[in-house]
Amino acid sequence: MADFKGKKIAFVSTIDTSFIILFYNQLTNLRKQGFELSAISTLEFPENIEFFKKIGVEFIEVPIKRKISPFADLLTVARLYRVFKRKQFDLIHTQLPKTTLLGAIAAKLARIPVVNTARPIFREMPPSPGRRFFILMEKIAAALTDLVMVENPLDYELYLSLDIVKEKKLFIQGNGVDLSRFDPGKISAQERDRLRAELGIPKSAKVIGSSGRYVYEKGFAELFAAFKELSKKYPELFLLTAGFYFPSEAGTIPKDLPRQMGIADRTLMLENRKDMEKIFSLMDIFVFPTHRDCFPRSLIEAAAMEKPIVASDLKGCQVVVENEKTGLLVPPKDSKLLAGAIERLLKDPSFAQNLGQSARRFALQNLDEQKVCERIVACYQRVLESAK
Repeated sequence: MADFKGKKIAFVSTIDTSFIILFYNQLTNLRKQGFELSAISTLEFPENIEFFKKIGVEFIEVPIKRKISPFADLLTVARLYRVFKRKQFDLIHTQLPKTTLLGAIAAKLARIPVVNTARPIFREMPPSPGRRFFILMEKIAAALTDLVMVENPLDYELYLSLDIVKEKKLFIQGNGVDLSRFDPGKISAQERDRLRAELGIPKSAKVIGSSGRYVYEKGFAELFAAFKELSKKYPELFLLTAGFYFPSEAGTIPKDLPRQMGIADRTLMLENRKDMEKIFSLMDIFVFPTHRDCFPRSLIEAAAMEKPIVASDLKGCQVVVENEKTGLLVPPKDSKLLAGAIERLLKDPSFAQNLGQSARRFALQNLDEQKVCERIVACYQRVLESAK
């Protein structure tokens, strides 16, 4: 095994919370490998500083706007460049679309090798100037990047077919979770009963669940509409969601949307939970009606927790959900078809159970984050050796 002790890696993302939600296991695993890690992003929640201290990762604040803003983006590049030069990193790892380009430019100027985990936000966009713009940005970023990794295996062919990056620079990173944590067998019936009581979920309720950022593009409006219709037929149905509100994000759903839709008495919207494996254990059916996604972590967690899944019929979801085998796929933005798929599982508990068991088996075989970390380290090693 290569010796990485003392090698300095900077993770660059848009916001601080992404390191907690998306990259926690990667960071801790890389620390064990001997890497010295820094996390660079906007600081939206000052309390997150304690998280970075706890896991031994240096946090460096660099404001990064979510929206395209030429002046602000140039300023971000300049700030990143100064940080990169001052810290003398051995490698930069950019994450999330906005930092893909800005981080690559700054790394190139600082003469530091850079790898990128690509997430094509343009994938579900119809042919349009906007889609062509985002593809162009990806091509520019890829040209400045030493190596591009994709989470979703389906994106490998997409990037090649659009000539975004040459095959010799493109690798499949994959995605996964800590399967020892997201294990339904580790949460007892007593613990589930205690948590249900704590959250005020009726003991007899059938729980429909979802998780994700509280924005419209995650399909919460369609989910609430579907639940409203189903609740008329199933009086013991309960809706449980868990997610995050980010100050810098546009398109957030109102916190009182369940009240506006008349379902507040049977809906609970949780925020900033750190015990998602326990929250998943309360759900009978997991629903993920997103409008677009690259490789949703929520689906991976739900599959690992053996939950029957209803998800949007998009390539980002198809990598986890095979229709009729590990879950059900429905067209996005259609609350009626969404309600129909949920009702099908409510009416056929045996079928729902089989889907959940198949999802768990798929997760065990394909969604282990330990293997993802091993592939990332292998890519780091390749780039670091080439930079000698």
